[in-house]
Amino acid sequence: MNTVRARVWRFQLEASGQVRAKPLGHGDLPVGLARLVRVNARACDPNSVLDYRTKQLEVRLLLSYIDAPGGGTPLQLDHHALAASSRHIRCFVSECSGLGMLTAASEALFSWEDGNHPLHSFDSLPKDLPQSYKADGVRPDLLFQLPSGPVAGEARGRYRAAAKLLPKRPLADQKRRLRQLAAWSAAHADHSYFMSWVYVGPSGVAVDIFLPESDQWDDALFPGWAEEEYDDDQEYTFEALIDTAEDDGNSGAGVGESAAPMLMALAPERPPREHVAEVARKLYESAPEPVLGSALAGIPVRGSWVAADALGPARHEVLLGVLEHEPPRRVNLRERMARSDGRFDACLDGRLLTVVRPATAPQPEWRELEQALLGDR
Repeated sequence: MNTVRARVWRFQLEASGQVRAKPLGHGDLPVGLARLVRVNARACDPNSVLDYRTKQLEVRLLLSYIDAPGGGTPLQLDHHALAASSRHIRCFVSECSGLGMLTAASEALFSWEDGNHPLHSFDSLPKDLPQSYKADGVRPDLLFQLPSGPVAGEARGRYRAAAKLLPKRPLADQKRRLRQLAAWSAAHADHSYFMSWVYVGPSGVAVDIFLPESDQWDDALFPGWAEEEYDDDQEYTFEALIDTAEDDGNSGAGVGESAAPMLMALAPERPPREHVAEVARKLYESAPEPVLGSALAGIPVRGSWVAADALGPARHEVLLGVLEHEPPRRVNLRERMARSDGRFDACLDGRLLTVVRPATAPQPEWRELEQALLGDR
């Protein structure tokens, strides 16, 4: 488990039409590469062609650029390699980082647990949900289910070459997105939402989290997350001018580039998981047959380890595994961190298992993974 520098903002749409934003605090959030891998591996349309090999290739490429040098240290980026890469590769790495960080930061900040509260991609909502949300135009990336109810999450990932990854004040693009979010919320029954803005660059990886002004977040934030709080008088105000055109020409087709927001406010408290099951089924069927003894709590696991060596000698190896069926329970983030003890980073969501370890470390045994992910049985 590693860390990422995070700053949390609160913002509000004023009656005057202005947006007021102020930083609450900053701190280092625990973030696992396994979580980033898991989110991107599952961000796919179950109605399209799904193939285990393709997802494994994407994971291998992403982790060739992102580095986690030792347990408890900040995530790093091979910025020299990224700067030398094509625009398509730079977008892929920054946007995958943005999508993964949206969920990783949510897990750490809000004590959100994907196993208990479903997560859905707006590019592949369950069949009974799209009628509740506009299918075209601007929309968010992910639909969360926090204990307090459904929340729309907007993920952004951008390369930033500045020496300080976190800018002093909101950037022009962030202001534009906040204007859209705030105006949409005012017009559509205040559906809960938030935005994460991830920066990758020479200085590493950092994230800004923007929360709308609401009592909902007071109890949702994990106690003691901030190392330092900001003064109440530090705030920024700007006009809420709305660009009604689709964001950057996108209509939600692209990880990290899809836009906010939804146009319908109501969603079921517990959206069905049929589409999640379909993704797992297709990945399981296309994955390699399980090696003898490859099982978690007696459940066979298909998949294989792959080295993240697209740019040279691998710093990490990753296991993208799919269980034959879902286990009965799993431990939370902080238990998982303690049980793995820096030897590996593992994440289990439904039937999808992701494990990342240093290339120089031995592969964890199945009983170690079971203890870290499922606890005492």
